[in-house]
Amino acid sequence: MPRASPRVKSSATERAAGRRVPAEARRRQLLELSARILTDEGLERLEITMLAERAGVSRPLVYRLFPTRHALVREVLADFTAVISERFQRAILRALPGTTTGASTIEGLATLFVEACCDAIEQKGAGPWLLLLDAQGADPEVARLGREALSKLLGPWEEQLAAFTGSPPRRAANHLWVIVAAGRAAIGGWIAGSLSRSEAVSDATRAVSALVEVFRAPAPPTPKPKRRGSAR
Repeated sequence: MPRASPRVKSSATERAAGRRVPAEARRRQLLELSARILTDEGLERLEITMLAERAGVSRPLVYRLFPTRHALVREVLADFTAVISERFQRAILRALPGTTTGASTIEGLATLFVEACCDAIEQKGAGPWLLLLDAQGADPEVARLGREALSKLLGPWEEQLAAFTGSPPRRAANHLWVIVAAGRAAIGGWIAGSLSRSEAVSDATRAVSALVEVFRAPAPPTPKPKRRGSAR
């Protein structure tokens, strides 16, 4: 199962040490704490007042960095997807020189991307991941923010998938969401504790690779509806 998010140093400790935390460091601290609250207690507990209390800072300070709760959620999701992108790019750079990991193949790329997602979950917690992919029970704006963040993360893949499968862009975009749903289901088993990380990565990679090959094959012709009165 994913490990719990790391503890965040309290502001009380920092004040006792006589240190003033720079704005960017404070922002990073609040994002880490927000991800932990989201993972351990759920979206309903991620409020500005709660965050300020847990961090040991004033609400005005939090509001200066995150003017609204929705702004906070947007930044938590952006921070999470940035970790995925950074881990994925780093993995590609490591793999390409020797190409021993198959990074040049669909299956190899899928494995690297799924591993990057798992790395982000272990680092930040499962809360942002679940919100990114399934904001059930969330208010419409939070759900929109989740879809927006995921779309930005997947954007670079749409053109590549369209070129690989020969699908028109609108179909490739839909195919990509179907592929993501399959990967999400596999990783969900790891988050729930029913699968090991390696099992989840294997299942997700196989599902993604299989779906890409399916979408690459010519689609069967759509049967034309029979006209009324036609002979049977």
